[in-house]
Amino acid sequence: MTRHLSETERRAQILRAARAIFIERGYLSARVEDIASRAGLSKGAVYFYFESKREIFDALVEEELAVTRSFLAEAERDERPAAIKLIDLGRKYLDYFAGLKTPPRFFLLMSELAIRDEDVRRQVNAVHEEFVTATEGVIAQGIAEGVFRQYDARAVALFLKAFIDGLAGQSAVGMRPDTERLATDGLRVLLQGLLNPEAS
Repeated sequence: MTRHLSETERRAQILRAARAIFIERGYLSARVEDIASRAGLSKGAVYFYFESKREIFDALVEEELAVTRSFLAEAERDERPAAIKLIDLGRKYLDYFAGLKTPPRFFLLMSELAIRDEDVRRQVNAVHEEFVTATEGVIAQGIAEGVFRQYDARAVALFLKAFIDGLAGQSAVGMRPDTERLATDGLRVLLQGLLNPEAS
């Protein structure tokens, strides 16, 4: 006998199936019937929880972006010095990408659709701006504390976002981050720079 699932559990079941179908077939080729079949449900049951394929996709986009938003919210509440906050944020992303059971291929699918779809592009751009703004604040804090050099805080934040996007893209195609190296010398380069001051 099939166990009765709560609304939250049933939605999660549908979203897991949809994520797999979208990754396998692409958004445009995927059908609600395919999602229902993968979830072991009727098409009508899927429509009971989601009005359309697009609503399912949008829910998955929100799931994808929620990770970044949770990391940024923690950083915003963090009252520690900026250098510690920045290291902690970097480690969170490294641990996240290294700990995933399957490559985050939906990230690439979402980015691909953003090229053609204004709504998805707006969502992706919004979370990009949230990351840059929050990280810019941490960099500016470090400059004010006197522990970071007098760099353009936004330029550094944009650089860090490009680094995070690179990690996501690599992880999506199965290249898991070398957390030990990135968490040591990788972060050291970020905080101390590459040039040897004694060589000048």
